[in-house]
Amino acid sequence: MRVFLFFLCTSSYICSSHAVSTFDFHQNTEIIGKTQTVKTVYEDTLIDLARAHNLGFTEIVSANRSVNKWLPGEGTTVLLPKAFIVPSNSLKEGMTINLAEYRGFYADGNQLITFPVGIGRMDWTTPLGISKVDLKLENPSWYPPASVRQEYKEEGIYLAPVVPAGPDNPLGKLAMRLDIPGGYFIHGTNKPDGVGMQVSHGCIRLFPEDIKLIFSLTNIGMQVKIIDEPFKIGILENHIFLEIHETLTPEDANNSYKYIQSMIENFMIHRRVVATIDWVKVREIFEKKTGVPTLIAEISSKTT
Repeated sequence: MRVFLFFLCTSSYICSSHAVSTFDFHQNTEIIGKTQTVKTVYEDTLIDLARAHNLGFTEIVSANRSVNKWLPGEGTTVLLPKAFIVPSNSLKEGMTINLAEYRGFYADGNQLITFPVGIGRMDWTTPLGISKVDLKLENPSWYPPASVRQEYKEEGIYLAPVVPAGPDNPLGKLAMRLDIPGGYFIHGTNKPDGVGMQVSHGCIRLFPEDIKLIFSLTNIGMQVKIIDEPFKIGILENHIFLEIHETLTPEDANNSYKYIQSMIENFMIHRRVVATIDWVKVREIFEKKTGVPTLIAEISSKTT
């Protein structure tokens, strides 16, 4: 049984659209979007398709593990993972960044906007927690910390103490500072291919088109919550869906099938639902980790 609608395009160029994903949102909304497919043309790569359809690189690769990411070939069907379970720990008002899925969620009244993000590298992790936007900058200059300048120096690259606004500035044209010690920003980028990857020195980078919208909607003092939620479960139209992403660190103690089983069982108890879980499907979802919401059960009844 498939609850989501699937759309098929015959050409990535005809159907490509970078439009930010915006959805009606209510307090009980758990799953948004629709998964789509496209047929590649000869010169397509997965990174091209991700950029065209407002997806991050990691999420499109995870959803298409059998497809060559650099040379998918003519006429290959590519899944666009544009359905999402809203993170259980997300803010109902404000911005939530889920590092595990390289994705942000902006909740504003009855509207939810979602967009891909680039995050901190393994050695420059993006900090978790709740913060606020305390500064907004147009055409910002970049003041790289000494540690970053030293890293560049070790690679034989001179990095000036101040990088002015312009095409060489990694902050892009718009930036919003978080009130976290260390100078972390949500910003645009001059290298959009890095969106959806662990590539930054801890900041959160967006496609230029996305930061333009989010910047315009964000007020000083708005809350931003940064979480790490690789395993998500939600209900849509009396069906239970499971979405699993790769953990940011392989040694994550929760990265086990036993943990997933426990999470599902606790979810059913908490939500007071009765359903026959397809544990074979759950095992498959856990092993593949495509990041795509997948049906695992139909609710038969609810307890009181």
